[in-house]
Amino acid sequence: MMTHLHQAQALFKEHLTIESLRHLDKLEKLTSGEEADQIGELWEVVMADADEAVLEQAREEGLI
Repeated sequence: MMTHLHQAQALFKEHLTIESLRHLDKLEKLTSGEEADQIGELWEVVMADADEAVLEQAREEGLI
């Protein structure tokens, strides 16, 4: 079984979409402790790699 962190990391193997960011947010909320911190750090990658339109949608939904 994949950990939440592994599931989160797998999201980055494909083009980031608003759906993948929603999934990342959900995984982060389901996790606690160090794993949650590591998932939280993935948001920095999102900010660097996601398309501006996806980032704007994520801001509107309160994901970032």
